Amino acid sequence: MIQDDYGNLVDGATVTTLTQRLDQGDQRMTRIEGSISENTQLTQQLATSTAEIVEFFAAMKGALKVLNWIGKLARPLAAIATLAASVAGLWAVMRGHK
Repeated sequence: MIQDDYGNLVDGATVTTLTQRLDQGDQRMTRIEGSISENTQLTQQLATSTAEIVEFFAAMKGALKVLNWIGKLARPLAAIATLAASVAGLWAVMRGHK
């Protein structure tokens, strides 16, 4: 017979039951630790993938700023090109009527 912490006698069947329950708990904890490790790896992979997506959107944001600047430059350049074409057309008409 075995004594517990309080000096009570514990019979063999109870010790066997407690040992089995402790072993089952140990197996359960091992499974949980494996799941936590797997979840940690998946979380790290997700963080890497997300970082790539964020980097892509940051690059797209920069590209859109550049395209916006080009659009702002295109409006006055289009007006200048229209004016130049009008002047060239007027000049051609004036030269053709001499």
